Order: sequence, then C-alpha cells, then structure tokens
Amino acid sequence: MFTADPPISATGVGVGYGIAIVVSILVLISAIMLASYACVKVKAHGGYYNDDDDVSNSHRRFSAEPVAVVLGLDGPTIDSYPKIVLGESRRLPKPNDGVCSICLSEYQAKDPVRCIPDCHHCFHVACVDEWLRMSATCPVCRNSPAPSPLSDLVPPAFPSTS
Repeated sequence: MFTADPPISATGVGVGYGIAIVVSILVLISAIMLASYACVKVKAHGGYYNDDDDVSNSHRRFSAEPVAVVLGLDGPTIDSYPKIVLGESRRLPKPNDGVCSICLSEYQAKDPVRCIPDCHHCFHVACVDEWLRMSATCPVCRNSPAPSPLSDLVPPAFPSTS
C-alpha cells in the first residue's frame, strides 16, 4: 500500500518570512516617525539660526532677520535721470538708433525719452521706468547706472573704460 509522505510543514519557511516582514514594517514605521519628528523640529524653529541656541557649529541655522534684496531702482532715482522730448528730427544722442530696445518701436516726434546717465542709452520713458523698477541695469549694455545692494557682489558686464 501507499505510504503517504508526511505533509510539508509551512512553519519552517513561513516563520522566517513573517519575521522579516514584521521587522521591515517596524523599520519603515520608525523611519517615517523619525522623518516626521525632524520636519516638526525644523518647522518649529523656522529654519533660522539664533545665537542663543545651544547648537554646535555643525548644526547652525539661518539668520532670523529676513533680508530684502531690491534689484531695481526707486522712483526718485529714476526721475533724476535726464528726460527729453524728441523733436521732428527724432535724433537721439549717440550711441542710440531709431528703435527703443525695450519695446522695439520706432521713436516718434514728441515721444518722451529717458537716457541712462553713464552709458547714454535712451528709451521711451514708460519702457525704461518700468525696466529700472525691476532691474538696476541698462537694458542694452547691462551697466549699472546707480549703486545697488548687489554692486559689491556682481561685477559690471563691461569694465569701465574711464
């Protein structure tokens, strides 16, 4: 007659996989909790550095005071730049041509234009005023007509020839 083989026990193989799965889940939960704790701590301090904190030099945070960097010029500075109204000849001082480099429109008689003092490039008043509020450089040569907070950090596009 037939002798039946004893049933294969699933406990030997199954227990090892079960333990590995449980340990993996515990490690995953621990990692998520540790990451959550770190995020809460960083948010609580706002990511800022305070000299009063007992934090070693290798764990410094940023300064608490916000730094405002103004890239453009203020209204009185822009208004101090020379403004002229073109005559019938529509001639501009050198090195300009007959097109506003910002809006790419030709200059017309009686158009008000403003010139950048250092480089003498001229543009429509509305165009260059808006440009200078956003950027403190000439749209053509990128030279800075006025000192800005970045002038110590960023060298001019072309060195001064004077």
